[in-house]
Amino acid sequence: MSPTIERDVPAEELGHVRSGHLPARYDHRLQDVFLTQLDRLMRPGVRILDVGSGRAPTIPPADRPAGCRYVGTDIDADELAAAPPGSYDLEVAADATKPLPIDERFDVILSWQVLEHVDSMASSLSAFHAALDDGGTLVAQLSGSRAAFALLSRAMPHRLRVLAMTRLLGHADEEKFPTRYDACTDKELRALLGQWSKVEIIPFYRGGSYFLFSRPLLRAYLAYENTIARRDVRALATHYLVVATR
Repeated sequence: MSPTIERDVPAEELGHVRSGHLPARYDHRLQDVFLTQLDRLMRPGVRILDVGSGRAPTIPPADRPAGCRYVGTDIDADELAAAPPGSYDLEVAADATKPLPIDERFDVILSWQVLEHVDSMASSLSAFHAALDDGGTLVAQLSGSRAAFALLSRAMPHRLRVLAMTRLLGHADEEKFPTRYDACTDKELRALLGQWSKVEIIPFYRGGSYFLFSRPLLRAYLAYENTIARRDVRALATHYLVVATR
């Protein structure tokens, strides 16, 4: 399940930026960059596939263009069934690594923080390519496999990881799912997107919020992150925004 993205919401880290504990690149939400890319594709009658959305469609109905066709998919049918009435024009229980089990094509496929959870990035991107109409676009946000939090996550059992994130960071445990991090680097993604007509991958260096519970750890982490951000070491980015046209 990916959370619904609300507009005009300040970044959770903004207070820490103003107090000087986080650098200026944290003063806006990654969601807002995602929405900026998505807004360029919105038009009346646009056909959208929301991957892994479950009970919370990524884009709320009020923010969709007139005549929009909005299809939601999730591997868990119960998650889709729990969505508020009117969330989707069609709900499809489907594995993101498999071909879409409906005969329908889309103008836009969106995926917010889902692809780090799939078993095969190659299979997912292939399925998305097949589900898009010619000229259709994938807009996907995902976490990088070499981010500090990703390395820590893979070193810990899932239950321990969830416990740490709920106790130390205040995250909701029902929103935490096992992560795979298959091909979640700039280089690997570009290789898998080779058949697409146009590809843009935007890296982010935004892992500091995972260390806010400890000022010494935060300072040590930011010394590292500020260096890779300044040098734009894309292999070590914490998140990637993929915008790929079929």
